[in-house]
Amino acid sequence: MTAPASILPSLSEENYLQQRLCPSPGDDIYLHLSDLRLAMSRVADDKPMRMLDFGCGGSPYRSLFPAAEYLRADLPGTPHVDYEIEPGDEVTPLPIESGTFDLVLSSQVLEHVPDPSSYLREAHRVLKTGSLMVLTTHGIFEDHGCPNDFYRWTDAGLARELISHHFEIVQVWKLTTGPRAVMFLLEHAFPKVKSRTIFGACLWPLRHALVKHRAWWHRQCDAVFGANRVVTTDLAKHRLYIGLGFVVRAV
Repeated sequence: MTAPASILPSLSEENYLQQRLCPSPGDDIYLHLSDLRLAMSRVADDKPMRMLDFGCGGSPYRSLFPAAEYLRADLPGTPHVDYEIEPGDEVTPLPIESGTFDLVLSSQVLEHVPDPSSYLREAHRVLKTGSLMVLTTHGIFEDHGCPNDFYRWTDAGLARELISHHFEIVQVWKLTTGPRAVMFLLEHAFPKVKSRTIFGACLWPLRHALVKHRAWWHRQCDAVFGANRVVTTDLAKHRLYIGLGFVVRAV
């Protein structure tokens, strides 16, 4: 679990944080990041608590927990962290007593961890029994090294992993599903289509709408595919999904 110094500060840049906390149509990856932000609003909490942002990056969702004692852990080089995670394949124990936190937040971290088992063990250790972890990660999101990108999950596979580490499943989200997921994938695939080919020429009008009129396209997707943003029921009907979210309890 290593990252070059040039990557980590960028996770605190204004554009990175804005696209996650206040995504706007036209932003890169809007179709998924806006759905993720919608899901995170469901766990926002203004109660006093002690929480750990475990793999915090720039902590884009910190303002959703205004009364929390908000502590942050990430790799050396990440600005303003409270705890540094030692680089290496396994996540070693943090200098924190067991049963310390009321909430652990793990947003878009697990796919970058070489050994997810050690990460989940540590998350469970630092949580108070009966307290929650909010975890989001990817289903079929595109490869994005930071600097490494190791895993993709199904809901059943990740549920099994969490249960094996003594977490009880409270709620599952599928994020950016079905036709909205297709639109997300098309948007990111079409700029790579060569317009000089016959196939590319046939697709040019749609490519133009996706790339040149991105904000308009995103608004149309919001209007038409609202039911495919954060799905919590009838999960089996949503077989295609860009991301996953779990709310789990330490037992």
